[in-house]
Amino acid sequence: MFKLFVGDRLFYKTLLTLTVPLVLQQLITTSVQLIDNIMVGRLGESAISSVAVINQLQFVIILVFFGLMAGSGIFTSQYFGAKDFDKLAQTFRFKIIAGVLVAALAVLILTVFGRNLVIAFTDTDETIGAALEYLAIVKWGIFPLVLSIAISSTFRETGITRPLLYISTVAVFINTVLNYALIFGQFGAPQMGIAGAAIATVIARGIEFLLMFVYMLYKGQYFTSNLRHLLVIDKKVLYGIIAMALPLTFNEFMWSLGQTVFLQAYSTRGDSALAAMNMTNAISQLVFVTFGGIGTGVAVLVGNTLGKNELDVARQNAYKLVAFSVVVAVVAGVFLFGLSFFILDLYAVSASTKAIAAFNIRVNAFCIPVFSLNVSLFFILRSGGDTRSTLLMDSVFMWVFVVPMALIFAYFTTIPVTLMFLAVQTSDVPKAFIAISRFKKGHWVKNLAATPAVLAAQREAESLA
Repeated sequence: MFKLFVGDRLFYKTLLTLTVPLVLQQLITTSVQLIDNIMVGRLGESAISSVAVINQLQFVIILVFFGLMAGSGIFTSQYFGAKDFDKLAQTFRFKIIAGVLVAALAVLILTVFGRNLVIAFTDTDETIGAALEYLAIVKWGIFPLVLSIAISSTFRETGITRPLLYISTVAVFINTVLNYALIFGQFGAPQMGIAGAAIATVIARGIEFLLMFVYMLYKGQYFTSNLRHLLVIDKKVLYGIIAMALPLTFNEFMWSLGQTVFLQAYSTRGDSALAAMNMTNAISQLVFVTFGGIGTGVAVLVGNTLGKNELDVARQNAYKLVAFSVVVAVVAGVFLFGLSFFILDLYAVSASTKAIAAFNIRVNAFCIPVFSLNVSLFFILRSGGDTRSTLLMDSVFMWVFVVPMALIFAYFTTIPVTLMFLAVQTSDVPKAFIAISRFKKGHWVKNLAATPAVLAAQREAESLA
């Protein structure tokens, strides 16, 4: 049993080589985002509440793109493992096309329906005005953001992570300096408040995309394509990606929409609750960055291994990854719990808002091992194309049980927002049992990149066994 969950030195060396650069990249990004969040928080609760609403709307858009990208990414990992670089390049083309389409649709929706979406969360004129001012600028950053994600995710799925750390470091440094300058009017810049934060975000995203693009031209030989071939994707590859991407996209959309419903439910308790949720999320992300490392580890140590048709090795790696992710999460939870006692003093908000945020952060600290378990199992199931299981354990569970519970608490009770948050977060415990059950069934242990001959040999071996 011990050997099932604990790997050898080579396993952890490979895992850490893959994941540490990504975790550091995301930690730097998250740390700077937290600094940005604190800067906006110095403008008052109205400003931080307005940013919380817009960030949640962008979150839905980004998650929809992640769903499309994940369908392609499953094949990217396995085609890379199979060394089928022509088809790998086609998966990248799909990401670029999907990114442009999603970004264009998102900007259109936010432009036409932005005010209607904002007033679903707040009826405070000051917060609505600030949110619309922020949205009018920051929505244009969606285009460079999705293109950067398309490039960086493909690099990660092919085992390249360290250079992405350097690019993100430059981008977040620029974002921080511009935020400080434009929000507060430093270094000779005009004092623009929340509009300055939006401008800084768009500029930083644009620079990050340019750096990603240049690095892709230099090191992306496995997947780069010229403009003439951008729309060239084999029908078989395209249909395979779409078949995989549709349920994942639907799942990500429904999951992110559920998270948006939760925020709307919390907002029934006032703008202070909205501000507290923004602070909770910004601070909790300091430890949630480990989830990205889990995804990368699974993509390479499970996805690539499945693509090589080393099914037993992939299964063994999966168990070890699950154990590792839970252990790391326990350490991260202790860190987050300790952080909750002093970091909120950096915000210029009321004592009651800080109290709500502190309680919520401690809830996340206790729950992160369960979150991490579910995330690792989610990525493992997805790596082998078991999208039915991921849909069941994610959005179906959320909309059948958790969303109705949150809405009932919000509109038919007077319980405080802290207890609503506690109920929603701890709902991941029963979800973990669903995830473990689906993982043990092993439907995810399959090679999606195999040729018919390989699959025939695999079935013959299984029959002999």
